[in-house]
Amino acid sequence: MNIARPMAAGSIAVTLTFALTTGWHAPGRAAEGDLKLVRATLSRSLSAPFLWGFNPVGEKYGLRVQVLDAITNADQQRNIQTGGVEIGSVGYQSPAGMAEQNIQNVKIIAGMYVGGQNLIMRKGVELKSWKDIEGKKIGRPPGTYAGVLFTLAAQANGVDLSKVNLVNTTPAGPPELQALKNGDLDGFILWSPIIDRAVIEGYGYYPACCDIGATKEFGAGNQLLAANTDFLKDRKLAVTFLKAYVESMDFYGKNPEKTVALVAEYTGGSPAILDQAMKHSRWTYRVNVQNAINVAKEGPKFGFTKADMSGKVADYFDLSYLAEATGQSVEQLGSYGR
Repeated sequence: MNIARPMAAGSIAVTLTFALTTGWHAPGRAAEGDLKLVRATLSRSLSAPFLWGFNPVGEKYGLRVQVLDAITNADQQRNIQTGGVEIGSVGYQSPAGMAEQNIQNVKIIAGMYVGGQNLIMRKGVELKSWKDIEGKKIGRPPGTYAGVLFTLAAQANGVDLSKVNLVNTTPAGPPELQALKNGDLDGFILWSPIIDRAVIEGYGYYPACCDIGATKEFGAGNQLLAANTDFLKDRKLAVTFLKAYVESMDFYGKNPEKTVALVAEYTGGSPAILDQAMKHSRWTYRVNVQNAINVAKEGPKFGFTKADMSGKVADYFDLSYLAEATGQSVEQLGSYGR
């Protein structure tokens, strides 16, 4: 089973500054020839606008990012592993898969994206508690981490899944939205900004009772920042990059209107829908290592590993570079905190 988050087709290297979109430039910009290139692999999604729009901040640090557009976590991991890029995003289930494959040249060095995938219900279908899902017709895309989190959260909240009419749906979006609108589905699980279209168009809602990322054991972690170990050999460069990464994340977090405009530009999404989607996700450079370990224990059950690899997951996190960049301890950075 391939745990994937298809977002958009294409595999094109693009250098992005988005000066027109952000309307902002960092002081002390260096000439392009003086900038150190860092190649990144990302999906066209909400997960990392601060990397798609990194360059105005990065120039202050003597860096620029070039993005290799990739669709799935597996594609992105492969790009990092083969040295096609220096850094990129992977999922919370990825360390377990890397451990089983004995991949030794990829390390997770920071957090990225939390939330952004959930259960959406059709208006008129009341859901006051997790148990109310029993008897409902729910679309669940097999082979996706969103589907894994839904199953784990439902079980943690006492749902008898044998009493839920679970339907295998696609990760595409439009067919599921139409089925929800027509009443062929009571709800379905997928990611933003697809599910947010149903909210904006008035026929769907997020049930307050039933956030698939609200369990303490598994959390809402979505994407992590990983790096090729060859990149990490230049410690000064890696730490400098992470300083710029944290600053860029902070800038876009504090300027949501610029973020919406930026994401709309590289995804083609509706600003209204993207604005809604941002209410149900967040960015953080911290990680939750324990959540990744707990998810790894479930690998054989869901098929993203053949064996329980949880004992090796922590070895794939190296937060020492981030600790140096932020002045925080590795222990602080290994949980979301407050």
